[in-house]
Amino acid sequence: MSSNISEPLSKIFDDWLSEDRRMHESLREVRDWMTEVEQLGIPHFGETANRLLPLRERLQKHFQQEDEMITRLAESLAEPSVDFDHLRSQSLNDHHLLGAHLDDLVDRLSEMDPPFSSWQAAMKQVQVFIKRMEQHELTETRAIEALLQKLR
Repeated sequence: MSSNISEPLSKIFDDWLSEDRRMHESLREVRDWMTEVEQLGIPHFGETANRLLPLRERLQKHFQQEDEMITRLAESLAEPSVDFDHLRSQSLNDHHLLGAHLDDLVDRLSEMDPPFSSWQAAMKQVQVFIKRMEQHELTETRAIEALLQKLR
């Protein structure tokens, strides 16, 4: 690959990693808040839903930026790539599913009588979402790294 293509690809990957760090920081903030609330031992279903709303906004922005970076990657390719098409398709699908998962979680936490067996069960569901999100980010970053390695 020529150096004039390599530099834009490196910039895209650097942007990707920076965006991932911002998303991880948002997830860490939610996790830290949950730890503090759990130590109090008093259920805060509605407050948890309210805490997740800014995360939802951050998630939407994050996914939009990732989609833009994938488009930039596509524009950098000299020819179509099956691996890239798979990455793009998987990414869009994951983004949809993760957004729907978080929306459902916020909706259930916001109900007058939240449908969880306990406060701990509700917090476990938030933790499950966070772990799914972290796994998605790791998988996506590894796929981008592998694609870039093939292009170099």
